[in-house]
Amino acid sequence: MILQGTGFLNFKSKTYCDAEVVAGLQARNRNIEEWFYETSRRYFNKHYNEVFFDKDRKQEVFQEAVVCLWTEIENRKITLDHDTVVRQQANGKYKPMSCNLMTFLFSIARNVYREIVRNIKEEYEADVYDNMTDDCQPTYAVYDSPDEVAESRARVVDEAIEALPSGCREILILFYYKGKSLDEIMELRKDKNSSKNGLKSAKTKCLETLKNRVEEQFRRFNLI
Repeated sequence: MILQGTGFLNFKSKTYCDAEVVAGLQARNRNIEEWFYETSRRYFNKHYNEVFFDKDRKQEVFQEAVVCLWTEIENRKITLDHDTVVRQQANGKYKPMSCNLMTFLFSIARNVYREIVRNIKEEYEADVYDNMTDDCQPTYAVYDSPDEVAESRARVVDEAIEALPSGCREILILFYYKGKSLDEIMELRKDKNSSKNGLKSAKTKCLETLKNRVEEQFRRFNLI
């Protein structure tokens, strides 16, 4: 398994579909190995800040996620069935993947991030609301390590997502976590969004609302 590109490939002049990537990685094709790693890295770096808010763990999350995806392909948990990319289910049967490899990479990354945060330290000594005084004004939290800051940040982000209106939460999850295009979301939400421009505007406003809430809570609990 190659984890760093060492050649001088012109990545812009050649692209591979998911089926070609799966076949190439399983065949240990060095060109496809390098292309896949570099393409994954670029895609991950481009979209990381749209999904996660902890910049310090970007490289760690990427390495864990890309190794996990690569391993599933090499071990043929993700493989091909008549040129269709399929993934093995818990019952041992294979089912066509409902998303592309880059979207699946982010799905793995989200689980990796949560696992990293979970393993940093045992359950936080007190919930963030234990830092509230009787008049509901927060006291300033004191953190012993960057790990505690990361764990608390992750908690804040999860709570902010859950606090979004159901429509906003649905749009952001479909777009960023499930990798759906605006056209696909329009189809899924055809009774809720009247136009693609309206949906695009709603997505932008929802993301801005989420970021504002997260930043507000970061300041509130001394997480900046």
